[in-house]
Amino acid sequence: MSRTIIARGAALAAATMLALTACGGTEEAPAEQPAGAAEQEAEQDDTAGDDAEGDAEESDTAEDTEGTEDAEDAADGGDDAAAEGDDASEGGDTAGAEAGAVVEIGTEFTDEETGDVITIVSAVRGNDTEYYLANDNPDGEMIYLEVSVTPGNTYGGVVSQRDFSLEDGGEEVNYAASADDEMIEAGYDYFDGPSRRDGEATGYIPIYVETTGDTLKGSYVRPEMKILGEDETVPEFRGEFEIPAA
Repeated sequence: MSRTIIARGAALAAATMLALTACGGTEEAPAEQPAGAAEQEAEQDDTAGDDAEGDAEESDTAEDTEGTEDAEDAADGGDDAAAEGDDASEGGDTAGAEAGAVVEIGTEFTDEETGDVITIVSAVRGNDTEYYLANDNPDGEMIYLEVSVTPGNTYGGVVSQRDFSLEDGGEEVNYAASADDEMIEAGYDYFDGPSRRDGEATGYIPIYVETTGDTLKGSYVRPEMKILGEDETVPEFRGEFEIPAA
């Protein structure tokens, strides 16, 4: 693969261009009884009344005790529920920390032919995504790769997002263009393939791998370039880097 570029004239000293592309009961009247029997019965009634009062007191005491125990149990249950809620909250925080984890890289390359200095600054791993290749794929991962470019003054043109790749099951995959919006909504500045004439540029590139791992290998490749109007080419430049585990 090659690109066509324009050579810079010595007198103009200007950069030339690269071409990069959510129960009821019934009561009966009691029978008449002898007086003695009535008195005896009254005494028995009194005794029964006393017993009933005692039973009532015991019942009240038992009810009070049960009520207290029920209240204590309810309080304990509430405390347990609160504790479980705290645990769940802590669990949610942990899960959130696993997603969108930033890892530092700091690998720098210098393209001797163009004078460009390319730095792989960091990567944001485990990002939530709706990227089409991520559907029903538990083995994949969306990476936001942070890069910085300080262009040289020999040539014009751009440094393309597609020049940055990650290894995925033995193949190299690059820029996941349709993930731009979700990356920007997550708060990351987009690296849009700036022109060398605009000077230094830093930003993030979304790259999706269908098979991820603890560490990931990546590369920056500037293709071979052909100088416009001349029979001269600039050889390909390749630099490699590694994304560490989160």
